[in-house]
Amino acid sequence: MLLNKKVILLMTVLFLFQLSCHSQNKDIKFVDFITETSGKVDFGKTDVSAYTPEIRENMKKLYEDKFGMFVHWGPYAQLEGMWKGEKVSAEWIMKRGPISIQDYEREAAGKFKPEKFNANDWIDIAENAGMKFIVLTAKHHDGFAMYKSAHSYNLVDFAGYGRDIYKELSVACAKRGMNLGFYYSQSQDWHEKGGVGNDWDFEGVLKPQKDFDAYFKDKVAVQIKELSQNYGDIFMVWFDTPIQMDDDKCQLLMDIVKENQPGALVNSRLGNGFGHFDVSIDNGKTPSVSTATWLPDLKVPWQTHESVTVGGWGYTKFGGDIDRSASYSDFIYSFCRIVGNGGVYLLNVAPRPDGTIPQSQANSLRAIGEWLEVNGEAIYGADPSPLKFPPYAITSKPGKIYLHLQDLVQTQIELNGILSKVQKAYCLADKSQQSLRFKQEKDILNISVPEELHQPKVTVVVLEIEDEVAKVIDETLQQEEDGSIKMPVSKCEFAIRRISYDYEKQVTHRWGENVKQGLIWTVNVNQSGTFKVISEDSGDNDFVYMLMTGQDILVLNAKGYIGKLTKREQKGRVFLEKGIHQIIVYPKVPTSKETKHSYKFKGLELIPVK
Repeated sequence: MLLNKKVILLMTVLFLFQLSCHSQNKDIKFVDFITETSGKVDFGKTDVSAYTPEIRENMKKLYEDKFGMFVHWGPYAQLEGMWKGEKVSAEWIMKRGPISIQDYEREAAGKFKPEKFNANDWIDIAENAGMKFIVLTAKHHDGFAMYKSAHSYNLVDFAGYGRDIYKELSVACAKRGMNLGFYYSQSQDWHEKGGVGNDWDFEGVLKPQKDFDAYFKDKVAVQIKELSQNYGDIFMVWFDTPIQMDDDKCQLLMDIVKENQPGALVNSRLGNGFGHFDVSIDNGKTPSVSTATWLPDLKVPWQTHESVTVGGWGYTKFGGDIDRSASYSDFIYSFCRIVGNGGVYLLNVAPRPDGTIPQSQANSLRAIGEWLEVNGEAIYGADPSPLKFPPYAITSKPGKIYLHLQDLVQTQIELNGILSKVQKAYCLADKSQQSLRFKQEKDILNISVPEELHQPKVTVVVLEIEDEVAKVIDETLQQEEDGSIKMPVSKCEFAIRRISYDYEKQVTHRWGENVKQGLIWTVNVNQSGTFKVISEDSGDNDFVYMLMTGQDILVLNAKGYIGKLTKREQKGRVFLEKGIHQIIVYPKVPTSKETKHSYKFKGLELIPVK
């Protein structure tokens, strides 16, 4: 998304203001590692020249493959989510306990010996799910290395386990053609004095710069070099929670990876805008197709991730063995929507302390694999929906559009917005490709899908069209006949990926927590004039955000009923001339602690003032 200079300048000012507030507060007690990031931008700082032939080859592979296995596994699995007889957390248990380093070493790392780990069993599960790559946590926030490291706090040496499971996995993946990547927590390390996060053994969540620098030099840089040198071809490096990272540190890690693994794809959670591809908030969803990260000659997808476990990403006795069969349809449809909006999907599993992946988790993955065996054509190598704001999951390929219909009950489906002539419609699961009856009038398409052709979970209807690339209607928001301009969140684009969206309620999720979280609408004004602003949200007495039209900047607030979607008129007016406009809102003062995570924003309406 290209933003004008005025907007970029304002974003910079807002960011510097927020940064100065942080620097003045030396007693920060809480950092939100989900929505807070370092740097002025979240993605896009890496130069185009970094997309070398090796990177381009793997990026094309990522775009083609769409689907990978995420594995959160470490000493935290040994505790199974329990501490002192109480349910606490999964991979965050050391922090949320909190558990001292001494106790964690004794009860978790010191007892962690996964004797039943079998790399080929993991690969079997991934292959049966239709997954094409695996990303394993080489070091999570607890600071424990899941491989043979020069740092003594590692799986091979610390408890005398003696096996390098990452080496075993890398060898097995190479033999079976499964791409392999590693996750690495570069900022948070609760085992080290200079690592971000541990304020129960050491002082402060954020660390004195000299301590963080020493930790980064002596541990992070060394371990990234180890991982990128000693484990064969690495497909992807997945960094996380970029706090206290600066440009020099980010560039150094990019350089280490490039030197040892020229084709390894680095994600944007490295920090400060660096990386080859962008990553969403956890379980991130978006109301629109996003191809803003594409290069002119390379499709660069964004990536999101969720887990088949409940209550965390690592194994717990209360969330790691749950039967998720009721959610199989949701997993598959979520996958369809991600691909339809231009993304790729990492689905997480959490092995037990002994190294085995619970059968319930394997069953969830296999359900997706069974669906892909029938419908993979609509996913692998597919392009996003030709409609920027699709009404449901839609993917495409040259000359074809795929409609993904979850738990289909009705026999009539409708699609508005496609102008290309439809030549044939059929169900992808129907090997005979029996033609479906359909009626097309201008951009309105109605299709009859007999019940006997409905598929379990998600039915895919294929439209064969006369154009290689589908022609669609202009989706620019149009001014209403009464002069009003409706700007629902369902018709906006996100400026960064660290926001999410609720498809059912059509509201934001985790918006208002980061000054870079822009919401962007493109509108066509055919009657110039002055407008009052009506907002609709769930209320927050502290939250302040800015509305920018290119000509006017208006400060808005969310004061009002807390917890209930309510419309309210804002103070001030904006003037819009006739023509196409980008209208953007950015947080200025973040949401309060009372409503953090629960604040919802549904949109704005501009009403002409006579």
